[in-house]
Amino acid sequence: MKIAIIRGGALNKFEMQSYEPLVKYFDIIAYYPNNHFLDVSIIALPKKQLRALECVFGCPLSRLMDYPLRLLGYRDAMIGLVKELKSADIVHTAETYNGYSYQAVKAKEKYGIKVVVSCWENIPFFCEYPNMRSYIKNKVRNNADLFIAVTQRAKEALIYEGVPENKIVVIPVGINIDLFKPREKDDEKVKTYRKKFNLTKDDFVVLFIGRLVWEKGVYDLIYAAKRLLMDSELKHHSVKFIFVGKGPEEKKMQKVIKKLKIEESVILAGSLPYTDIPYIHNLADVFALPSIPVRDWQEQFGMVFAEALASGNPVIAGKSGSIPEVVGDAGILIQPNDPYSIYEEIKKMILDNDYREKHKKLARARAEKVFDPEKIAMRIKEEYEKLL
Repeated sequence: MKIAIIRGGALNKFEMQSYEPLVKYFDIIAYYPNNHFLDVSIIALPKKQLRALECVFGCPLSRLMDYPLRLLGYRDAMIGLVKELKSADIVHTAETYNGYSYQAVKAKEKYGIKVVVSCWENIPFFCEYPNMRSYIKNKVRNNADLFIAVTQRAKEALIYEGVPENKIVVIPVGINIDLFKPREKDDEKVKTYRKKFNLTKDDFVVLFIGRLVWEKGVYDLIYAAKRLLMDSELKHHSVKFIFVGKGPEEKKMQKVIKKLKIEESVILAGSLPYTDIPYIHNLADVFALPSIPVRDWQEQFGMVFAEALASGNPVIAGKSGSIPEVVGDAGILIQPNDPYSIYEEIKKMILDNDYREKHKKLARARAEKVFDPEKIAMRIKEEYEKLL
């Protein structure tokens, strides 16, 4: 069976962990455009690069073409993709609104292939305007053979949009639980990163990994940090906060951190290679990402939550979008936009060792049960075989 996987410029290692085990069973190839923005070299799948539609006129004009193509829904389309899909049995794309999903449906009409669409989006009718985007979504919704929703909320959004429930299965995303796992602080690689951030073994580390944007709750976590650092009950504890990621709020965050006079305890680490992230998780005593839902975005899955759980870290998360489905009973959910609740939960983690150990065990157990990529790959394999 020949499987074509298409993720456009967002082809990434973390999602492909659920597909890499399938190379033992299928002839798989992943397609991506020449304007991709993530490292594809670490993906253990055969890959082929095609030219992005917006780059057809060359680099000088590609930026001018980006906006109208985005509006029309063709932004992630690739030149020659339809023809490339001629020999596939199944084409597996992502989201109904992407240009390459539309191309997959066109290939189905021409060659009779099967189309599977993975869906993360959990806001019904998202990205349906202008009208051309609505046309593309309808075309994909009406012609795809199977929809794999990564969460129940993504499934519900598809149902609201008119997709028959019998064409939807819910399969989460897998995490490499052999790579993301608990490690002792004396582990040599962990010690390397601890030294890099000037941390001691006695530091209690609160870790954030994500885009530095308001809706990820970055300021709420900073305010919680200030409250913790001025708490007299914690005066004998050294608490450090590490923010990993980049984003438009970074400079403002630096100003707020300076204004609050907590520069010595808050580290803005910037972006780090994905290969570093498993060991960064091992620096943490608690993982905190207090996301805030906004009108046009809420957490769709949050790979980093699953990675934190697999690393055996207690998770404190904002009750946003699909986060409750991901962390389950292993995580602590706080109401969005509430620094005080974050402060209270982290303080309890610091002072109550039994409470913290309980959540560490729950975290790892949930990851092994729900996010094992081998198990998820077998569920995807089963769905592929049903289609044919």
